[in-house]
Amino acid sequence: MRIRYLHYFLAVAEELSISRAAAKVHIEPSPLSRIIKEMELELGAELFHRTQRRLRLTWAGEVFREEAQRMTLFMESTRERVHAAALGYRGRLRIGLTDSLAQPRLTKLLALCREEEPLTEIKITEMTVKEMIAGLRHDLIDAAFTLHPEPITGVVKETVWTDQPVIAIPKNHPLLSFEKISLREISRHAVILAHPELCAGGHEVTYRRFCELSLSLPKIFEYASGHEALMMLVAAGRGVGVCLQSQAMLYAHPDVIIRPFTDDITSVPILIAKLDKPQPEEMRRFIARVFDIGRRTE
Repeated sequence: MRIRYLHYFLAVAEELSISRAAAKVHIEPSPLSRIIKEMELELGAELFHRTQRRLRLTWAGEVFREEAQRMTLFMESTRERVHAAALGYRGRLRIGLTDSLAQPRLTKLLALCREEEPLTEIKITEMTVKEMIAGLRHDLIDAAFTLHPEPITGVVKETVWTDQPVIAIPKNHPLLSFEKISLREISRHAVILAHPELCAGGHEVTYRRFCELSLSLPKIFEYASGHEALMMLVAAGRGVGVCLQSQAMLYAHPDVIIRPFTDDITSVPILIAKLDKPQPEEMRRFIARVFDIGRRTE
C-alpha cells in the first residue's frame, strides 16, 4: 500500500465525500473511488458505509484512520529526522505543545537549548490533549507542555512553571468597575472559554475552578480555539475571557483590558507530560533546562 494512498484515505475520511476529497488531493473522483475500493480489498474490510447521499466510516474504517494517521506521521517524522541528520544534527527531541501555550518562557528555553546543545534538534508541534496522549503512546513525541490536570495511564506529569489566570474584558464593560474580579461575579456575564477539545487543558482548569467554589458554570457565549482567538472575540465585545497572564501580555489588544482575579484564585500549573519510563540523557538535560528557565523567570 503506497503512502499517498493513506493520504487519499484520510482525505475521504475527513470529507466523507469522494468529490470533495478528490478536489482536496488533486485527483479525479473516479480513480480516487477505485483506490479506496482497492484498499478495502487489500485490507479485507469495508472502510465506509455507502449510501446515495453520503459516506460514513465503519468501525474498521475508524481503526484504519487511527493507524493511517500514525503511519503518515511516522513517515513525516522519519523524513524530518533524516533531513536534520543531513544538516548536522546528532540528536532530536520532539516536544508537543497543547492548550495554545505559546509561553514566553519557551522562547528563552529554546534559546538556552540552542546555546548549550546546538547539535540537538528540537521540534515543537502544537496539538490537542487527545493528540498529545496518542503521540506519547505511539512514540511520535517525547514530551509535551500542557495545562491538562487529569491523570493519564502510563504518563507522568510534573509541574515545571506556573501562570496566573486573569480576566480579559472589552472596553466599556461593567466589570471594569472592579479592581479584582471573583469567579462569582464573572458567572453573571457572558464568558468566552477555552474550547473543550482544542484546548482541553485550559477548559478543564477553568471548569475545576468553578466546581471548587460550588458555582454554576457561567453563560458560555463562545468557545475560543486559543488565546489569540479569545482576545479577538473579547475585543469584539462578545464576552469576557478567562486566560493566562503570560498569554494576555503576548496577545495584547488595545480594546481589551486585563484585570486580576480575587486572591482566592490560585496560580495554574504548567505541566510537562512524558511516558512513565526511564528517559534518555537528552530529555533529562532538556527538563533540567526547563526548571532552570523557571527559576530565572520567577
